Amino acid sequence: MMVKTNNNEFLKSVLIQIPRLLGQLNRNPSSKSYGSFDRAYWHYRTNDISCARYQEAVYTLSLLYTSNFEGNIYHKDEKVLEWIRASLRFTISLQKQSGSFDEWYINEGSYVGTAFVTAAIGQATLLFRKSDVKIPEEKSICELLEKAAHFLIKSKEETVLNQVSGAIFAIACAGCLLSRDDLAVSADKLLEEFLSKQNPEGWWNEYGGPDIGYLTLTISYLEKYQRLTGSKKVSSAIAKAKSFVESFINPDYTAGGEHMSRNTEYIIPSSTLPYLGTLRPTHLDDRYLSYILYNWIETGLCVKPEGIKISYGESYFSESSLLRVANDKYFLVANGKKGGSFRLYAGGKVYYDSGLESKGLSTGILNASNEVDYKSGHLKTIGLMKKIKEPILDTKIAIIFKLWQLLFGRITFLQKLVKKFLRLRMINYSGESKVSFKRIIEYHSGKVVITDSVYGATMKKDDIIFGVKASYSAVPSSKYAGIPEVCGDLFLPDVEEKVEDGIYTIKRIFNV
Repeated sequence: MMVKTNNNEFLKSVLIQIPRLLGQLNRNPSSKSYGSFDRAYWHYRTNDISCARYQEAVYTLSLLYTSNFEGNIYHKDEKVLEWIRASLRFTISLQKQSGSFDEWYINEGSYVGTAFVTAAIGQATLLFRKSDVKIPEEKSICELLEKAAHFLIKSKEETVLNQVSGAIFAIACAGCLLSRDDLAVSADKLLEEFLSKQNPEGWWNEYGGPDIGYLTLTISYLEKYQRLTGSKKVSSAIAKAKSFVESFINPDYTAGGEHMSRNTEYIIPSSTLPYLGTLRPTHLDDRYLSYILYNWIETGLCVKPEGIKISYGESYFSESSLLRVANDKYFLVANGKKGGSFRLYAGGKVYYDSGLESKGLSTGILNASNEVDYKSGHLKTIGLMKKIKEPILDTKIAIIFKLWQLLFGRITFLQKLVKKFLRLRMINYSGESKVSFKRIIEYHSGKVVITDSVYGATMKKDDIIFGVKASYSAVPSSKYAGIPEVCGDLFLPDVEEKVEDGIYTIKRIFNV
């Protein structure tokens, strides 16, 4: 008799979300899109493609079907197995001739979509083999895995490295299922290259800097690779990444935030990071519920949640220009490369700051050109304000873009050019203004003082916005509302403002 796993908060947080997850799934057996998890495609009919990444949810269902734990009514349920098989068949139908999948638009040839979908399908198939569950679709799945693995091996990703960790594991999964040594060797080679790119502080590049949420995802994939292959190569890298993550878990148990490159605030749990952060499955939107819910099941089947401890001390990370100060009075984090964007906790309250904003410009956009100077008790950053860009897709552009993709999107080198163009337009910020700024952060035992100066003759007090939690880059898994951002929870400073000789100066004094 199979032993039932005791329930814990990881597993409980998943079970309550399964009805919502199943609501994303087309469960109509005679439908052409039977097995699609993209509700906007098959139900609302507002999407012209079914986003392949939603199909990662098939691994969540597979874990529920094969895992016997308290409260899991989905275990060994034949209807669940039928839905899993339908989802697998639909996923197979989404694969392009190149071996790739589309996430956002037709003929995208998405690297991340291919990596993460392949990883999820591979894990589900490995799980069925281990559980001695026979599925007729396995032969077609193996063909899918081989094509996807070859696409990933031929592709390159340098800007968003969490995606590479998924690709490494996906290729290794394919090699294991297909008993292909060549794929195992390719995965190991890619791993070696990936590990060499880890910053000495413990992070991998995410659009120019570290990001905590995506780093926890990277850790989870490296952990999976280690379990699958038995490789010890990743142990040191995981330990360094864990240390960096734990430095930037906030007192409210969010992680990272507006001072990180991509503004995420969640912790994706794993055996390495067995933490229940503030942002749990209930806070995720439908998209990311489909993408990452299985991480809470995997972790809950291995370990119980551990408490989060906030360590005291002052640290400056020179590679990323991140400052962290934690003591018995306050917790301060700031990033010089993001214009000194900071977050300050004291007395059970919090103050958010994403830089100064004025007339469509911001000081808080990641900029490697900022001059940053640190000494204990003092952080100074000098730079140029950058334009706030928040492009919205209008109807005319959408029609032209979709027509282009329909006609030319299958051409590989054009796929890469389009991806590069969209990243520059939608995510990366380029082109500075002529408006310069300086921010000085001074911190002592009972006081934190933030002094900003903006040099622009047309600046007026009413033009400046400060003390806001804001991000304008297109990061899908950010901007969740885990903690109420209402006035009663905010730590408000004393403020002094003046405009003199074309220089706007604001001093914020936080008495802690």
